[in-house]
Amino acid sequence: MNLLSGGAVAALALLLTSCGGILSGPPERELYRLHPAIAFPAPLPHTAAQLLVVTPSAPAGLDTVRIALSRAPVSLDYFAGVQWADRVPFLVRSALVEGFEKSGAASAVGSGGLRADFVLETDIRDFTAVYEAPAAAPRVSVALNLKLVRATDRQVVGQVSLGRTAGAAANTLPEVVVAYDKALGGVVEEAVAWTLNNRALAGGSGRR
Repeated sequence: MNLLSGGAVAALALLLTSCGGILSGPPERELYRLHPAIAFPAPLPHTAAQLLVVTPSAPAGLDTVRIALSRAPVSLDYFAGVQWADRVPFLVRSALVEGFEKSGAASAVGSGGLRADFVLETDIRDFTAVYEAPAAAPRVSVALNLKLVRATDRQVVGQVSLGRTAGAAANTLPEVVVAYDKALGGVVEEAVAWTLNNRALAGGSGRR
């Protein structure tokens, strides 16, 4: 026996849809991409070694598509209604690969498909817009730990911590993203220079 008439079922469906109930989809967020400007003032040492840039690790609060902000040293929150075009570790990996490519000093670099001589491992320590005053424009903080590993014997041949900050010109999302571009670009430039100046890469292939 039908408990609801056809008219009642239609009315219930309309109610659930109009009220944002279980039949409605999740709200869409506005997407933002990163385009860090990466440049090198002087030529870097060339290496014949093949370099694999693995996907960085990150704490759970930063391993996300959400755009992180902090209003106190112990707090972490996110901008509402917006997100990155990809998870933060993938954005950082892409920026690092692009940096090595723009340097023109690495014979082969990528995030896969290589018989790597060296592996660059990255740990994301910060990727946050920091508010030091509620109404002021934030400063963006990007911090990475890098470890360069020889592929043949997994020996660590170098390790460093790098960080950059950049102030947003205004307290708006487009300007905050520009600050992210500046901070990330600066860290990538340092990371590429540090890697290519490592003595272990001077001999080219790390294979024995």
